[in-house]
Amino acid sequence: MQGRTQHVIAGRSLYTRLVIRVGAVLLVSAAALLIAIWISTQFAAREAYDRILVGSALQIAENTWYDHGEVNVDVPLAALSMLGTGDHAIYAVFDPRGRVIAGDAEFRPEIPWQELEQGPLLRDGQYLGTPVRMAIIGRRMPVEGPHPWAVIVLAQTNNARMSFAQSLGSRALVVIVAMSVLTLVAAMFTLYQALAPLKRIEAAIRERDLNDLSPLVLTVPAETHALVSAINAFMQRLAVHRSTMRRVIGDAAHQLRTPVTALVAQMELLATEDNEEKRQRHLTLLRERTRNLGALVNQLINHAMVQHRNDSSLQARIDLGELVRSQMTEVLSNRSRTPHDLSLDVPPLPCLIRGDAISLGEAIKNILDNALQYGAPGLLQVRLDSDGQRHWLRFIDDGPGIPAADWERLRKPFSPRGEQRMGASLGLSIVEEVMRAHGGELRFAYLPVGHFAVVLDFPAWQAPAEVV
Repeated sequence: MQGRTQHVIAGRSLYTRLVIRVGAVLLVSAAALLIAIWISTQFAAREAYDRILVGSALQIAENTWYDHGEVNVDVPLAALSMLGTGDHAIYAVFDPRGRVIAGDAEFRPEIPWQELEQGPLLRDGQYLGTPVRMAIIGRRMPVEGPHPWAVIVLAQTNNARMSFAQSLGSRALVVIVAMSVLTLVAAMFTLYQALAPLKRIEAAIRERDLNDLSPLVLTVPAETHALVSAINAFMQRLAVHRSTMRRVIGDAAHQLRTPVTALVAQMELLATEDNEEKRQRHLTLLRERTRNLGALVNQLINHAMVQHRNDSSLQARIDLGELVRSQMTEVLSNRSRTPHDLSLDVPPLPCLIRGDAISLGEAIKNILDNALQYGAPGLLQVRLDSDGQRHWLRFIDDGPGIPAADWERLRKPFSPRGEQRMGASLGLSIVEEVMRAHGGELRFAYLPVGHFAVVLDFPAWQAPAEVV
């Protein structure tokens, strides 16, 4: 099956995205800071001018007195000059009966008689349609009545305080903008330096020779160490795959050279032979060598396939009993002769393992083929047992078996078993590799009754622990 090609799509620059995000954060921060400073300057200007306004009103109150039944006032010029330039000052002094005794008679704000005991009062108001800020101060007079107060109301327009607040805000704006620009430039330089290790990794990979799969040796920050480790792990897996491919190609070339040469020589002898009897012998040998070559090619292909799949993820859940039953049915259906004592014994409950069904099936078929071809003249029993933690798959036959001295040697590829057997002797080495990849073990044994057994020992499937 053809693998799906994955394309890497270059997105927007990481540096650009980081700069945009940092710039956005700085912009929001600067805007929030400007709003806070604007509110603070308005409050500061208001408080400063309110204090001046109250101070001037107090000076007028200090120069207000009661004499011979009348309230008198002498407004000092210094009280009005304290209010500064650029604003219009309005004042009015009221006697306890609410009459204007000094100041602008048209300026008649509402007097809070009940609140005068609290001290100086500050109010917003209007004078001839212009917003003003007023300071209201009551001075108690020695008179009878509900309101024994002489009331001083001093008002000032808001031009000076607004101008002062705007001046402070403008200066703060210049400082904040300048600092934001400097901070952004510093952030851009810092981000460029922070992303420099990625460029070093890129340069190190681009400069590599195609045949150089050794690990990258770079000093990188802790944040990119995982990336370099992942690249090194990938190159290591790639090196293993390439080494496996080279070994398979080398093994195939070495094993196929002799039988192909013999096959060609046999065909040349057949072409030059005139004697019919000898031609028939040559044809018989040619058929046998062709079958042997086909079997050798099939073994080499299966060996390469198993090696490739053993490097893949072995995560499928497999019922070992069902797998053995299906492989046994396939093998026996292609045999003209089968032992008269043939049996398969599996437990009623599934024996689950984690692995790859194709490579496991190939291993089981190799054992069955060996048993039927070189042993099992009258008996072949396949038994599956389990204790819940491990599963044991036994192949028992009444053939001569394998001498104990050869048990270790035959686990390795291309180790012939002698007896003039043709082929690459890869069957048991394939089984050994499959069992090793699945965390299992291949064993041989002679039973007390004299039968020979091949045992496959598997770890049972362990269900993933549930996350609480």
